[in-house]
Amino acid sequence: MINLLKGDCLELMKDIPDGSVDMVLTDPPYNISKDNNFSTMGRGGIDFGEWDKNADLFSYIGECFRVLDKNGSFVVFNDWKNLGDISRYAESLGFVTKDMLRLEKTNPMPRNRDRRYITDYECAIWFTMPKSKWVFNRQNDNYQRPKFVHSIDKGFHPTQKSLKLMQDIVLIHTNKEQTILDPFMGSGTTGVACKNLGRSFIGMELDEDYFNIAKDRIEKTPVSGEQL
Repeated sequence: MINLLKGDCLELMKDIPDGSVDMVLTDPPYNISKDNNFSTMGRGGIDFGEWDKNADLFSYIGECFRVLDKNGSFVVFNDWKNLGDISRYAESLGFVTKDMLRLEKTNPMPRNRDRRYITDYECAIWFTMPKSKWVFNRQNDNYQRPKFVHSIDKGFHPTQKSLKLMQDIVLIHTNKEQTILDPFMGSGTTGVACKNLGRSFIGMELDEDYFNIAKDRIEKTPVSGEQL
């Protein structure tokens, strides 16, 4: 089942029944668009667009807690500077912080190498519900390290994650036929991952252009016969 919804996730999530979602996997706006002096590199700053400015980092989290199954997981990407505040807010609602996931980028954005470390990583926090028997499908014969090494897809969205990364996370934290919600769908990579892996997907996106891109990508993805 694929259900794509255009609009504000705070309003759209009100129609999702309590405890009906097995995982929330999302990459919301980071609020990092700003003016910087990168004249030596031929660019004037980080500006992803209006959608990344003055974004509410917290309000949707309460709805995530409500719609998640008692054994569900919540994985949210964000800028490392915001993760502490997000974790404390989520815990105040009842979420349990389990771990921090690290995405190491093989093709990070260039920076002034004589003045800064290159930012070759992004982070996500994994939360579970209280007293939960959460899903955790280890993908190797040893310990599952919370590190994912991938290139960044250059495609439809300025902060687009790689399809392989989202598939890896979906495989670890869900079982076949379970339902995954992404309230900030962007260009739809999580939806494509879910369709590839035989999971149900609910995607929400406010921006009409990105919604149409996501809809087109997901509709063109063939239904996988492999129900992992």
